[in-house]
Amino acid sequence: MTLTIGPAFIAIGDGTSTFGRLAVDGGRIAGILPADGPADYPLAPGCTIAPGLIDVHTNGAGDLLFNRDHSNAIPVAAREYARSGATGFVASVMTAPWDSMLHVASSIVEAANELEEDAPSGARCLGVHFEGPFLNPKFRRVHRQEWLLDASAGRAKEMMEACHGALLLVTMAPEIDGASEAMRVFLEGGVVCSAGHTSARYREGMLAIGLGFRSLTHAFNGMPPLDHRDPSILAAFIQDRRTLVQLICDGFHVSPVMVDLLHRTLGDRIVLATDNMPPADPGYHIAGGVMRAADGTIAGSALRIDEAVRNYMSYAQVSFAQAIVGATHAPAKLIRHDGEIGRIARGLRADLSFWDADFQVIGTMVGGRFVFERTQAAVSA
Repeated sequence: MTLTIGPAFIAIGDGTSTFGRLAVDGGRIAGILPADGPADYPLAPGCTIAPGLIDVHTNGAGDLLFNRDHSNAIPVAAREYARSGATGFVASVMTAPWDSMLHVASSIVEAANELEEDAPSGARCLGVHFEGPFLNPKFRRVHRQEWLLDASAGRAKEMMEACHGALLLVTMAPEIDGASEAMRVFLEGGVVCSAGHTSARYREGMLAIGLGFRSLTHAFNGMPPLDHRDPSILAAFIQDRRTLVQLICDGFHVSPVMVDLLHRTLGDRIVLATDNMPPADPGYHIAGGVMRAADGTIAGSALRIDEAVRNYMSYAQVSFAQAIVGATHAPAKLIRHDGEIGRIARGLRADLSFWDADFQVIGTMVGGRFVFERTQAAVSA
């Protein structure tokens, strides 16, 4: 049965938009229709339909942390993220004792599979992201040094086996011992390697990209500064158009003016990621707009993915249709799901977000079914 929604502005996910109605059939996008005509789900004037948002770097939801609460955190995150317009997320496993990390990853995948067996009730957990333990101790931030490990092919295989085919992304410092051996295993398994928590400079960054790194985790954070005489790894990722750069767009991790400069140099290669961090223990607290450990070290953000889109619009002075690319098509491309999600196109999954005239999320659809609706007041009878 075909469901017709609109009319509304439709942000395609490639930086362009149109005005019309959207047809959904069998959980897939059936096409964009002219604005004039009947609709099963009319929207109020000024509303926008966009692809569902995708957060590739998030650590939990509410007060539940994937590392600590693993399987219990997945259904909570699915519901919470749907309220922000997210239809998919990648659950991050932070550095911990090795066996614990593997157990957490396996539990996350099991919980995600159980949710998939039921009708969608929220955002889908698309897979797992390991942030550690293959990090540079000098840029470890809140990752405990005693749990950091050298990379190896054997450990890479263990990580992939623990995820049962659902390992999508690994953040790793490309300069640490064993990184190239682990990289080969990840590439053979279709896992995307993202450089992060690294001391690498420009030359090492170019070598890393040559090896196969295609993403940079939280630009400017967990790496040397972008010095004009001795540029950091960020310069290499800005320069090489094969790469995508993740950005925490909360105005604190990266100042608004630097967000604007990144936009001017990277354009649609920016991936908006929250690095949302629930309280990991009683010493964690929100201060200065970010989540901090007891010693004041930044541990993550308090950012929601819909807030990241609005901030990006403001900081870079771009339209909604342009900003939404960083939270839809770019992350889908990063995790190699862009043939299925991340744009509004015939045949793709009907994973959609709905926004009012002020760009607040009023609804979220996963596989053609609404999993969140703010109020009926947003819908024109």
